[in-house]
Amino acid sequence: MKWLVLLHVLSSIIGIGPTYFIHVLYRKRQSVGELKQSLRLSALLDLFPKIGGSIAVISGIALVAMSPIHFLDFWIIGSLLLYVMIQILVFGVITPKQMRLRDLLEETSLKDQEMLSEPLQLQVASINRMLLLIALLGILLFVLMFMKPVM
Repeated sequence: MKWLVLLHVLSSIIGIGPTYFIHVLYRKRQSVGELKQSLRLSALLDLFPKIGGSIAVISGIALVAMSPIHFLDFWIIGSLLLYVMIQILVFGVITPKQMRLRDLLEETSLKDQEMLSEPLQLQVASINRMLLLIALLGILLFVLMFMKPVM
């Protein structure tokens, strides 16, 4: 059971970790070339939440199944709902916005060293806001995990 707890905690930290700083890649004031590099880095960093988050959910469900805790406890339901909300935002909102941003970058006549145009800046700012929201939801998820014994 201790190994499963360790796996759960580490996969949560490693999986959600990039969520807290990935928004730095989506700055309005950067060049086209920098944004292209940011999109490549973002794609690599997205692997951590996908893999780590999945392992965290599976190990968390296994921990609950093996313990006297009930699946209907508030913090478990709240945690699962937050996780689902985060996934919906990532795959339903951010991923399509990133695809649109990539399309806009391909269509732009701006050179790599030129600063982003207004439409590109607006798209980047929109993604950044969603990433900040996801980071806040991730913090709330950790709070629920930490506070569970007293709820």
